[in-house]
Amino acid sequence: MKKQITVCRYSLSAWLSSTKIMIFLLYFIVSYQLFIKPYIEFSEQIDSPLGTFEPFLIMTSMPYAASLLPILMVILLCDIPIIDASNKFVIYRTGKSSWFMGQMIFVICISFVLQMLVMLFSLMTVNTHSFLANGWSLPMRNALTENSNIVSAFRLDGAILNQVRPFQLVVISLVMNILHTLTIGLIQYCFALSGKRVLGVLVNIAMIGAGFCLWYVNTPYKWILPLSHALYTGHYDMFYNKTYCDIELSYVYFAVLIIVLFLIAFKLTKKSSFHNIEVVD
Repeated sequence: MKKQITVCRYSLSAWLSSTKIMIFLLYFIVSYQLFIKPYIEFSEQIDSPLGTFEPFLIMTSMPYAASLLPILMVILLCDIPIIDASNKFVIYRTGKSSWFMGQMIFVICISFVLQMLVMLFSLMTVNTHSFLANGWSLPMRNALTENSNIVSAFRLDGAILNQVRPFQLVVISLVMNILHTLTIGLIQYCFALSGKRVLGVLVNIAMIGAGFCLWYVNTPYKWILPLSHALYTGHYDMFYNKTYCDIELSYVYFAVLIIVLFLIAFKLTKKSSFHNIEVVD
């Protein structure tokens, strides 16, 4: 286990020192201006605070905002596994199996770190104008009415407000987004080991784009792709307690997908000589 932790720590240090982590700043600015700021202004207009975790739920549960998050993950995970001269030496010292498990721990850590950064940012946006309670705020509910200044496409879905409470949705969103990020990372890992790193990025973006389009036209085929399962929106009817896809089935979907990708990645790791993998500076 010590070898795996060493590999994870080395990879995490290299990843955090990468300049592309600054793209988070752009993501935060766009998310705040498009999705969070209108809710804050509306809450001030009706003189009622937002819930503490509601900005995080806007970013992770409202499809237009939540579609940006996995694209951000693809960009941040585009260079995994990080292969350079030093890392190749680590591979030969630890062995392929230990290095692979260390990389898997690394991807899990990244998934968790990214979600914590998003949550930290969202909490900071309303730290002076929010309340902590397991119930939806008046601005969130009133945003569904026609007299709000929030564009209808950017409102949190009524199915969410009627079917689940904020604390429960925070847990679901965290778990689902971590599983989705892990899926993205494994897909990128498999393509990178096949010497097709750029193709892995394109495949991930295509899956997210196709998932959003299928969600938008509301076809049953949307459940084929990970994005629909990662979003709580669409699992339930807005007004009736009608289930289109049980959340438990979404957990099973991700579990099966991740296990299959894990086995493929392990097989590719054992077969790879690491000479055909593009070196990341």
